[in-house]
Amino acid sequence: MQQQLMKKSQSQSFQMTVRTAVRLVALPLSFALSISSAHAFEPFEANYSFNIAGLLNGTASRTLTVKDDIWNYSFKADIASLATASEFSHFRIKDAKKSDDLPPRIESLDHSYHFKFLTNKKNNSFKVDWDNKVVNATNQNGENSYPAQVGMLDMLDLELQVREDIKHKRLQPSYLLADDKGVSKISFVNEGDEKVTTDAGTYDTVRIRLVQENQKRKTYFWLAPKLDYLPVQVRQDDGNISYVLNLTSYKSNAK
Repeated sequence: MQQQLMKKSQSQSFQMTVRTAVRLVALPLSFALSISSAHAFEPFEANYSFNIAGLLNGTASRTLTVKDDIWNYSFKADIASLATASEFSHFRIKDAKKSDDLPPRIESLDHSYHFKFLTNKKNNSFKVDWDNKVVNATNQNGENSYPAQVGMLDMLDLELQVREDIKHKRLQPSYLLADDKGVSKISFVNEGDEKVTTDAGTYDTVRIRLVQENQKRKTYFWLAPKLDYLPVQVRQDDGNISYVLNLTSYKSNAK
């Protein structure tokens, strides 16, 4: 019995490690955008490789498109024969920029997240009804709703907004993160310049740290000004486990 419980505990711990790592991969990739005269952002495709604890290797991709002023942001990650994750988000630009010194402001419209680890699945989504100021959400526990708050952003759009704020030197003290359960606050810290080497080359970068309650967990993003502050590397150290993500290719689809 004790051996069975130990095996079950190890399996649950491994599943949590994979889920956390794949979720981490989703976190940073959406910084990769650039400013144009027509739009705040340009459509693009970015590809990454990632490693979990020096043992598991995977790939991820991020694609941004736009149609009729509605932006579609999609993310996919895969660990062959083990786990897959995908996220989809729609947003619009709430206010036109009054000057190049001000970052664009994003307004989230809807978001969905899908995760599969072996036979285990997790799906959740939410849609914002801005006319009635309510968020309607669905997850494994059913349906729920909560009040919409001005400035709240889903996980993908939050990363876009932070990346733009960093570029314009206007990082906010905190941001409102919306998901299928409600709204919470999240913060980032600019820790200065650093040179890093990735699968795509060596870059001068700005290092950003995610503020977390768990003091043992450190999550960093390296944004390359040369690539319009694209995140070229991400690392999370969580006790004895580390997750590392590297840029492998980037393609702008701006017309």
